[in-house]
Amino acid sequence: MMDMIKIGLIGIVGVLVAVSLKSYKAEYGVYVGAAVCLVILGYALRYFAGIMSAMEQLQGYLKDNYSYITILMKTVGVTYACEFCSGICKDAGYSGIAGQVEMIGKLYILLAGMPILMTLIESIQSLAG
Repeated sequence: MMDMIKIGLIGIVGVLVAVSLKSYKAEYGVYVGAAVCLVILGYALRYFAGIMSAMEQLQGYLKDNYSYITILMKTVGVTYACEFCSGICKDAGYSGIAGQVEMIGKLYILLAGMPILMTLIESIQSLAG
């Protein structure tokens, strides 16, 4: 709970500093925004160890099908990375590039999920006869 409050305050202070610097020199606002994003990313990485231990527990339940956990972790990582990059691009005024980053992320997630879809289709076909 306290970490969420800290992150929220870091975000608010970062935005206020970035907005005040944008009037002075626009690129400084972008630099401050990127720096705040990196600080928040550092906080997010702290939770990564807990997430990994939970994923190891899930692997125990799934036995031989732990590749699904790998796919899940990849898609979550890609989602976060694309959102991070897209946000920085939008803040810098490059919405077109941000849209392309988001589109590539969605295509990657679709591609990463194809093995699950294929397994589901094979299971349905084997049940249908």
